Amino acid sequence: MAFAESAERMLARLVQLEKSVTCGQESRQNYLAMHGRRFADILSLCRREVPNASARVLDIGRCELTAYLSGFYRNIQTLGLDPLVDDGGHREVSAMGDVPHITFDFLDAPHVSRWPEGDRFDLIVFSEVLEHLHVAPEFVLTFLSSLLSERGILVCTTPNAAEIGKRIRMAMGRNPYERLRLYEMNPGHVREYTKRELGEIAKSVGLSCRDHSYFNWIEDKDGNPIKALLVRLIRAYPAFRPFQMCILERLASAGSGE
Repeated sequence: MAFAESAERMLARLVQLEKSVTCGQESRQNYLAMHGRRFADILSLCRREVPNASARVLDIGRCELTAYLSGFYRNIQTLGLDPLVDDGGHREVSAMGDVPHITFDFLDAPHVSRWPEGDRFDLIVFSEVLEHLHVAPEFVLTFLSSLLSERGILVCTTPNAAEIGKRIRMAMGRNPYERLRLYEMNPGHVREYTKRELGEIAKSVGLSCRDHSYFNWIEDKDGNPIKALLVRLIRAYPAFRPFQMCILERLASAGSGE
């Protein structure tokens, strides 16, 4: 019993330490500063693909991106963990009490009977979420597909598992992927994907990748010569960039389901 109590206290300290680093105010502000370009680019792309400001929009994971989207789209909702208990690291800082929320845990995605019922959406934004889920992406994309209107699109952004920085770290004998985290409400990156994997997964569940692009949303501001070289490489070779965006829609043969 004494060992169990000691182990429990030790692990609780480790969890709290990690939470303070990955979910604290400083972490959130750094995240916002780093990903402001991503939010702006995603909004621009969404407005191009779905120009109707009255379109039904669903943002997966309530975060500051929701505030960007709600600045244009009037009919927007969010879906994810209960905001009252979700204190993960990338939560919103803007007041969004008037944005309706659908509570759903993606770990329930394999169980169709637990899927929420309700609206169908013309645009679903699934940005920087897939890599955090320790459930097969086929379950998740099938669930999200069920929420699309007949001509709706799903905008998915996620890290590029084969970006140049990871390749270099691997060549130097360093693991390019982060360790599993202790705090389950902010799990970090569990699995990242390549362009080919995303296309194969989408096709297997009745979705097609209508368009795919690579992006670099991280700026090098410290003047490091190695980072400067990487910036030049990823400008010349898009497949080396650290982020990717895929626009998904239902395959014609899959039917509308409505």
